Amino acid sequence: MQLQEYFDQLAPTWDKELTPERLKCLKNIVKELGIKPGYSVLDIGSGTGILLPFLIAELGDEGKIVALDFSAEMLVQGKAKSSLSIVDFVQADGMAIPLADDSMNLAICNSAFPHFIDKCKALKEIARVLRNNGRLVICHTMSREMTNQLHQSIGGAIANDLLPDEFQLKGLIKQAGLRITHFEDVPERYLVIAEKSAC
Repeated sequence: MQLQEYFDQLAPTWDKELTPERLKCLKNIVKELGIKPGYSVLDIGSGTGILLPFLIAELGDEGKIVALDFSAEMLVQGKAKSSLSIVDFVQADGMAIPLADDSMNLAICNSAFPHFIDKCKALKEIARVLRNNGRLVICHTMSREMTNQLHQSIGGAIANDLLPDEFQLKGLIKQAGLRITHFEDVPERYLVIAEKSAC
């Protein structure tokens, strides 16, 4: 089964996996990012729009959110939850983002990074669309080890969709022209923040 088909099939029941603890964790992560009204935010691998309420709460009605996912069915679920004009839903692959260079203040990748087939290419694409001093956020509501164990236990289309170790990730992020400013890997969450520095 192709990865896109796998996520299309899961879309209608995806939100049943959400627990109050996971939602609180994500809400806290978004709050900690210091998002300001007027920001342009790319929610890459947005799925059913889990982050949208938290991002909207920070932006108010100023700014823009691009909810990007390669699964059409995931986007259908997301659109059903949010019809605000600041949110654009885009079906695309993270390795070919249909946005202009230097157009986003923040790219947040929640529970999606392991699923990029070519992580180096995806990071370079994200770096391309970030403005100078823009930030990339990679996050999960569990540790790297727990995330990888979960994907391996589910098997099938996502058996090999794993988070790289810290050394590998730092290398990939550096290759993309970004610099890690925060790295956290604890049982209750995984959070990496990287910045695009002005040349």
